[in-house]
Amino acid sequence: MKLWTCLALASILLGSANAKSASGDRVLVLVPKIESAKHYSKFLGSLETRGFEVSVRAASNTSVALQIDGERAFDHAILLAPAAKKFGDGLGPLDFTRFVDDGGNMVVAASSELSDFHRKLAAQFGVVFEPRSTWAIDHANYLKQNNASDHKVVAASNFALAPAILSPEFASTSAKSQPKPTVYFKGIAHKYDAANPQLVPLLTGAISTYSGRDKGEKPMENTDTPLSGKSLGLVSAFQTRGNARVSFAGSTAMFSDALLSKRGGDNQRFVEDVAKWTMQEKSVLRETGHRHHLSATGEQPGHYRVSNEIVYEIDLSVYRDDAWHPYVADDVQFEAIMLDPYIRITLNHTDSAGSAPDTATYHGDIKLPDRYGTFTFRVNYKRTGYSNVDVKDTVAIWPLRHDGYPRFLSAAYPYYTGSFVMVIGFLALSAVWLFSDEPASKDKAGAAASKEKPKGKAKHKSS
Repeated sequence: MKLWTCLALASILLGSANAKSASGDRVLVLVPKIESAKHYSKFLGSLETRGFEVSVRAASNTSVALQIDGERAFDHAILLAPAAKKFGDGLGPLDFTRFVDDGGNMVVAASSELSDFHRKLAAQFGVVFEPRSTWAIDHANYLKQNNASDHKVVAASNFALAPAILSPEFASTSAKSQPKPTVYFKGIAHKYDAANPQLVPLLTGAISTYSGRDKGEKPMENTDTPLSGKSLGLVSAFQTRGNARVSFAGSTAMFSDALLSKRGGDNQRFVEDVAKWTMQEKSVLRETGHRHHLSATGEQPGHYRVSNEIVYEIDLSVYRDDAWHPYVADDVQFEAIMLDPYIRITLNHTDSAGSAPDTATYHGDIKLPDRYGTFTFRVNYKRTGYSNVDVKDTVAIWPLRHDGYPRFLSAAYPYYTGSFVMVIGFLALSAVWLFSDEPASKDKAGAAASKEKPKGKAKHKSS
């Protein structure tokens, strides 16, 4: 107890005054007994060095509360008591789930002695731990020591390609000639849903890694296919739609001083990356402003007209290294939606003179659809490891006024021509019919000839 108190005081004096987290600096650490904190002195000391207010409590401490007067008492929770069947004064898995729903972040460390409490809590986030008393075992990749070797201490090096969460040495796709980092893991494995976009398996087993029991223990029941290979999860990260973050590690030992200082291992860097991401010290995105207006006038009217040309802009920032920075990417998209997207374009990053130095502005020149109705202008940006950015504006698009349409449509010129040709033809035909002489018929010509013959005979007689 004295050792932990001295370490805490020294860390507070040497640590920075402000926390590096974008969501708060209050951390609750739950351990089996208060004396157990000395086994995690390096990990907890690094949190205080980074400026966090660390409160270490025993799991059975009845004064532990996640909320006080309806508000969060802590911003982050770290569970290092995997065998505990309950926490505080009757805190259940749903209490920790509500803590995450309210915006709290959580690190859950497990072991082969995992309790049903942790199992139910993990199931809320799509993580299913293996049966009790099982281990992640690897007979090819394990901790090799001179005097003794333990195949239950897996030397894992199968990392996820998640540069927003892990450091470049873990998340890089470099040549095979470079040695891969190694993380020593001793604990229980878990299943994860690979189809869940909110769940990222940060560390998985190698092809020779499997889940089983140690020698001399009761073998596992052959009801299911043994978990092995890449489908065997060791450390996974989950981000909710509200941007709260939860990490699950099947090993409390990987946070302990024994493995953090193990030669040949990279536990210190890996655990630091997981903790920084979970506690929102990096890869936190935010939208600082957005706007849209007519291209011609620069004004934002109460409504737009169909086929108007507009400009849409949005400002994005990313939090890392204890400061906000411009977020630069080439895949930020804008959508104009009415049930279905009518427009989807990629916005271009521009250097706007009026933008703040810690923001990046994205710009798009957009021609609205030739369809009136109520549209939603939306930027829905979701990338692995980064906070979700979902910006929506409800915009009315009206049809043109009766005098706003063009008098003649170029596409209708053939119809205009056909109409005029028909009118001209009708007038020409009418003129010909009205002003032409009617030809004499044969009956009239015969009657005229018969009348003329008798007059000729009479004249001949008189002569």
